[in-house]
Amino acid sequence: MTLWAWGLVWAPLAFAETPAPERPLHVLFIGNSYTYNNNLPALLEGLAASATPPRRIKTRAVTQPGVRLQQHWDRGDALAALRQGHWDYVVLQEQSTLGLLLIEGRHEVNDPELAFHPYARRFAEEARKVGAQPLFLLTWARRDTPESQARLTQAYMSVARELEAPIIPAGQAWARARQEDPSAVLYHQDGSHPSPMGSYLTASTLYTTLTGRSPVGLASTLTGHPMPEGVLNPAKTVTLVSLTPEQAEPLQRIAWETYEELRQSGGYVEVQPPSPTLPTLPEGLPLELPVLLGSWQGEMRFYSQEAGQSPATLHLLLKQAGAQLGGTVRIVFANGKAEGPFPLEALAMEPTRVRFSTPLLSKGRGKVEHEAVLTPEGLVGLARYEDPRTHDRYVGTWKLQRPELPAAPREPQAVSPEPAPAAPPAGP
Repeated sequence: MTLWAWGLVWAPLAFAETPAPERPLHVLFIGNSYTYNNNLPALLEGLAASATPPRRIKTRAVTQPGVRLQQHWDRGDALAALRQGHWDYVVLQEQSTLGLLLIEGRHEVNDPELAFHPYARRFAEEARKVGAQPLFLLTWARRDTPESQARLTQAYMSVARELEAPIIPAGQAWARARQEDPSAVLYHQDGSHPSPMGSYLTASTLYTTLTGRSPVGLASTLTGHPMPEGVLNPAKTVTLVSLTPEQAEPLQRIAWETYEELRQSGGYVEVQPPSPTLPTLPEGLPLELPVLLGSWQGEMRFYSQEAGQSPATLHLLLKQAGAQLGGTVRIVFANGKAEGPFPLEALAMEPTRVRFSTPLLSKGRGKVEHEAVLTPEGLVGLARYEDPRTHDRYVGTWKLQRPELPAAPREPQAVSPEPAPAAPPAGP
């Protein structure tokens, strides 16, 4: 069986080349909630079954919430499934931002060479060992950061081209659909996960990539087993997607047009997105210990805005402990939860900078490195964190001022006593 040619790699994957009509195509999905929400594998099966003539696809999914390819590799379940089955295709879907990169509390697309590309290469190699073709499911940008689609596209395209593996251009189809109809409800209310309509568009793009055929006219209402938290529940059948033909047709057309455009470009496109802009510190004033000592309070943009943590309020206390500088920090998140107070570690004062570290969170996931400068407006800080194993990264800022002192209570004013009533006149 061959895949239809993307340049040197793809040849039509087609069912026409299947040895016997009754032989189903076997597809393994490895991913997370972007795959199991609304049961994307079942949607693919349903679309194929509604074609004329019907096409049989059998799927299996190894999915867990928020899991990345690196975690799938380490846990072993996905590898075991890949090695046990007789798969024609293995669909690889990475975490939505290729790992965690927070810049001032906003989710950005992480450097793909840190974790995505290394584990994409490993899974592709294992898929080919069992005679399966790896495919990459190019995902979509979050609703509030459409500019990140270019970085996702480049990350997937570059590794797929390197590995001579086909791309399922779902993210590009989503971008086209949003441009054509900004009111289309592709997202769950969280602005990240797919709604049933979004999963339908992804399934249509997947169908046309696998078959080389247009999905226009296929079923718009599909049923299947739910996959709560990524675990299939075969005892229950639900309606996964219910669209009218009029709602489905634009999505089907967009899936076909996106596929055709990519095919005509040779299967890959070259994108040169700008790198995310990282915050920096301004020039600082000379530091003197008496100026630093005391309480500081202000806004911190470092933890996840999406999770309701940013902007947070940072409370910093600097105090003199003998000949040394010491202190504590406490963080109150936007959602009202709090962490700390934590003692400042590795605290050092330089001519124009002060440096210290704090725990990322009380559960102990590493250290946040802080450096700060004094400006006429107050203390301005830069915070950085990186997990050396997962390559999760946070970069953010904080701006602190002296807290306003409560107004001193006003002295009660003396009240003049009322004059005593005049004595009644003396009687006769």
